Amino acid sequence: MFGRILEHKITLAIGAIACIAVVGAGSYYFFKPSPHNFTTAIAQVRNINETITSDGKVDSDSHVTLSFKKGGTVSSVSVKVGDTVRKGQVLAMLDASDLYASLQGAQADVLAADANLSALQKGATVQTRTVYSQSISTASLSLATADQGAYLKVRDALQNKLDTLFQNGATSNPQIQIATESYTVRLALNASRADLTSRLDRWNKLISQNPTGGDALAEASADLLATKNFTDSLFAEANLLTPSNSGLTVSQISAFVASVNAAASEINSATSDFNSAAQAYNTARDQASVVEASSTPEAIIAAQAQIAKAQANQSLVQSQIADMSLIAPFDGIVGSVNPKVGEAFDASVPAIDVLSKGNYKIDIMVPENEIGGVMAGSQADVTFDAYGLGLEATATVATVDISETTTNGIGAYKATLYLNGSDPRIRTGMTGNVTIQGPSASSVLAIPTSAVITENGSSFALVESADTSYAKRPIQTGLSGGGWTEIRSGLSAGNIVAAFGNSSQ
Repeated sequence: MFGRILEHKITLAIGAIACIAVVGAGSYYFFKPSPHNFTTAIAQVRNINETITSDGKVDSDSHVTLSFKKGGTVSSVSVKVGDTVRKGQVLAMLDASDLYASLQGAQADVLAADANLSALQKGATVQTRTVYSQSISTASLSLATADQGAYLKVRDALQNKLDTLFQNGATSNPQIQIATESYTVRLALNASRADLTSRLDRWNKLISQNPTGGDALAEASADLLATKNFTDSLFAEANLLTPSNSGLTVSQISAFVASVNAAASEINSATSDFNSAAQAYNTARDQASVVEASSTPEAIIAAQAQIAKAQANQSLVQSQIADMSLIAPFDGIVGSVNPKVGEAFDASVPAIDVLSKGNYKIDIMVPENEIGGVMAGSQADVTFDAYGLGLEATATVATVDISETTTNGIGAYKATLYLNGSDPRIRTGMTGNVTIQGPSASSVLAIPTSAVITENGSSFALVESADTSYAKRPIQTGLSGGGWTEIRSGLSAGNIVAAFGNSSQ
């Protein structure tokens, strides 16, 4: 495009040289009339259409080079060069089988979290509450039975088995009847037996009031433990007995040991039954409490947080899958395709070019002396070097730069034109020859442009006089186009002017 601007400058230079020659010639003809051999032209009324010509490269309005965000093995390439694609279309993909498996898991987590929230928001149903209430009732009845049974077994173990080793065992002043390791041990065993009598009385009263109440259960647990410890102590003392240290026969000693063992077995059974029933009762109550408390605001907030977490994980996996694909950002045509199925392709390496379909533009440079005739909306005709006159198109000026661009000392302004319509033969990179239709003037006085001489910023023409001599006459010019220049003052229709080689008329 700058070649044409340079040609324009060269033309002006040659014109200047011609002007100097003309000035000399004009003076000669003015002072010495004689026959002349240059072409003449007649000032006449005509229409003038100004045109500006330049050239530029055809380019796409939108052109993007797509690259994968991550490296991997190419699993599919669904387009080839020249294919038309739609915005959002998948053009190529890397293998993402592992990510798709992760996505299924993430989606399942979202569904599970959502279901949990729905259940919490609905709360425990009447049927569910009824089931747990029945479980508590059953466990409570079992615990009351176990509590009563434990009391009876402990009383039987004390009064019918262990008291065989005591005199007045069930009174407030029991006395052990067998030899003990020491006097201190004897006193401790007597005190423990008396304490158990008091414990049994309290236990029995609490059972009659509320066998599963907190006080009754606590008393039962403490009394069972105290009875076990008392039995263990008696068992230790009974096993120390010998005929020599106790004055008892072997059969008497064996009977005492058997009684202690039987009491211990009965107490262990009572403890086991009671603990199992208490555990079942506590579990039933805890489960019912969880159901009743499941729909609290705190529980719902926690469930909502679980959904948000699951959804965030799902979005992350979906984003990772998206990074494994190349997506067309707009409707267009595929300009190049580099990936091949099965090959390893690195991230950020140019993969596929997409050009906007049919939205072609041409940037041209317009010299300063012609830029006044170019503005947004101006129409232009375009031919292409690749086709000569075999392909013509029209274009519209979209923008004109405000600032001048200087290249190799030549100043010009960039204008951007968009081709009207589309033709499959037009491709990016082709040279387009642009002719812009500038301003026009109708029925104006004009002379050939070659007859206009410019000197020191002023214009004039050599006008033939009656004696056939020629004299310089100042003129004011207007539009130029088609080899003719508008004359706004200085000449009249019919004046003969020197045209310097330009064809007349």
